[in-house]
Amino acid sequence: MRILAESPIPLSPREIRERIPDPKPDASTVYRNLSLMVSLGLARSVALHERSRRYEAATDGLHRHRVVCRRCGRIESFQPKNCDLSRIEKDIRGTLGFDVTDHSLEFFGACADCEGNRRGRR
Repeated sequence: MRILAESPIPLSPREIRERIPDPKPDASTVYRNLSLMVSLGLARSVALHERSRRYEAATDGLHRHRVVCRRCGRIESFQPKNCDLSRIEKDIRGTLGFDVTDHSLEFFGACADCEGNRRGRR
């Protein structure tokens, strides 16, 4: 849990295992523990359009959004100063009957390094 809490970005199971000191558990143990933490509400599973899911600590009242570079795969998290999605949540509640309790936003594009490299080649 400490590894997830200390990471500014969601981690893959492999990245989590790499950060565990020796002797390392096998991969199936890492996956089982992640599944348990998600079911207990301690961790959140995040899909960033990759082949595998990533995980982050679930924190009450605090959420982050992510930006993902489509070129190099770099992931950055940011905490918005103002994340007012109340109109969208009201529309979801009225149209679909869902009571929205949380949300996750991911933005995709090119990071400054990749964008700078592209401009430098012109």
